[in-house]
Amino acid sequence: MKKIIAIFISLAVFAVCSVSAQTQTAYFMEGSTFRTQLNPAFAPTRGYVNIPVLGGIQFNTTGNLSLGSIFYPRNGSLVPLFDKNVSAHEALSGLRSKNVFATDARINLIGFGAFRGDHKSFWSFELNTRVEAETSIPYNLVEFVKTGAHQLNTGDIAVSAQSYIEAAFGYSFQLTDKIYFGARAKFLVGAGRARMSVDRLDVRLMEDVWSVDAQGSLETSGLYMTPDVRENGTEYYGFDNMNMSYKGPAGYGFAVDLGATYDVLPELQVSLAVNDLGFISWSKGTTSRGQMTKSQSFSGVDIIDGEVSEVEFDFGELEFDKVDPRSKTEMLRASINAGGEYKVWRRKIGLGLLYNCRIWDTRAFHNITASVNFTPIEWFTFTGSYSFLNNRGHGVGFALNACPSWINFFVATDILLGEHTPQFLPVHASSMNVTVGIGVPIGKRSHRSPVYDNYYE
Repeated sequence: MKKIIAIFISLAVFAVCSVSAQTQTAYFMEGSTFRTQLNPAFAPTRGYVNIPVLGGIQFNTTGNLSLGSIFYPRNGSLVPLFDKNVSAHEALSGLRSKNVFATDARINLIGFGAFRGDHKSFWSFELNTRVEAETSIPYNLVEFVKTGAHQLNTGDIAVSAQSYIEAAFGYSFQLTDKIYFGARAKFLVGAGRARMSVDRLDVRLMEDVWSVDAQGSLETSGLYMTPDVRENGTEYYGFDNMNMSYKGPAGYGFAVDLGATYDVLPELQVSLAVNDLGFISWSKGTTSRGQMTKSQSFSGVDIIDGEVSEVEFDFGELEFDKVDPRSKTEMLRASINAGGEYKVWRRKIGLGLLYNCRIWDTRAFHNITASVNFTPIEWFTFTGSYSFLNNRGHGVGFALNACPSWINFFVATDILLGEHTPQFLPVHASSMNVTVGIGVPIGKRSHRSPVYDNYYE
C-alpha cells in the first residue's frame, strides 16, 4: 500500500491542481454567478452565458492534513511523505492519529442563466464535470513504513476517487416580499469510481520475511480490471501488473440543492441552503470487485545486527481475490450553508458571517467565514474574508467580481497569504480553494429588492 497510497494521493492532488468545488468567500458577493452554487435562492444582478470551461474552474481541499504534511520540496519538485528522501521525523511531525485528505473538483462545461420578465424570478442551467478524491491514513502505518518497525497492527485505511457529469437546472423565485426560495435539480452520470479499503492489517517481521494478515476490499466501476490467474486457476487482482480499461458510463443518480433568503430588515438578510442532497447508483455490469481475507508473506527486508535497516515491504504486492460484482448506491457529499449579512454605508459595504458544514460519510467538517464585501460601483465587488477551518487552522481569502456591460469576470482564492512551497501549495493550511470564471452578461441589470431603486443615486 506504500506505493498505492502514494499513487492515489498524487491523483488527488492532480485533480486539485486541475479543477474543483465551492469557494465560501463568494457567498455574499452580489453580482457573482458563483454564489448561486452555494445557495440556489441567490441570483446574480444580470443574466449570463459562461465561456465553456473558462466559465468555471474551481478547486477545493479539506481535511485535517495540510498539503505541507503530505508533499515535501526536494530538488525543485514535490515528493510524497513516503519518499525515501523525506526523513521519518519530517513525515511524522505533521500527522495525527487518523489523517484525512480530500478534494472536490468541478469544471463548468456549459452554463447560462436569465431573469424572467418580472425581473424577480431567475432560472439557470449548468453542465459540469466533477471529481472527488479522499484518502484516510492512520499514523502508525506511516510510522511503520518510515521507521522500519518490526510489527504493525492497524486498520481503517481507505483510498477512493470518483468522477461524474452533472446537469443542473435551477430556479429562484419570490415567495413573499421578504422571502426568496430556490431549488436546483441535478441529474448525474457516473464516469468512474475506484475504492480500496483495509479494515484490518497485521504485519510482523518473521526472520527475513514479512507475515501479513489482512482484511479489505477493492472495487472499481467504469474501469474494468483485468485479473491475474494463479497456478491453481483462481483469479485475483494485484496492483503491480494491473491493467484497466474504461467501459463507459458506470451509473446514474440524482441530487437537489435547496435554499432560502429572508430580509429581516432592509439592511439585514439571513439565508440557509442545503446542497448535494442525493446519490449515485453504480451499476453491476461495469463493476469489478476483489476481497482480501487471508494471510500472505513477502520477502523484502534488510536486517543488520538484528535491526531493520531498510523497509522494502511493498503493500502493492497484496492480492485481492476476484469476487462477483454487485451494484452499489452511494450518497453524495452534502453541505450546509447558513449565513447573515448586514449592509452599511448606503449598502456599499456588507458585513457577512457564514457557517459551512461539509458531510462525508460519517465525518463532518465545520468552517466559519467572516467577510467584508465592498461595492464602490454597481458592477464591481471586492471581498476579503477570514475563515476558521474545522478548529484546526485558519485562512484569509480574497475575491473580486467585475460585471460591466461586456464581461463577467470572477476570481477568488484563500492561498495568497501564508507560507507556500515553491509550487505555491500552502504549507500549513488544511483547506484551500481557488476559483476563476469568465462569462458574458446578458439582459438588463436586475436588482430583485426595492431597496436597490436608489442604490447609487
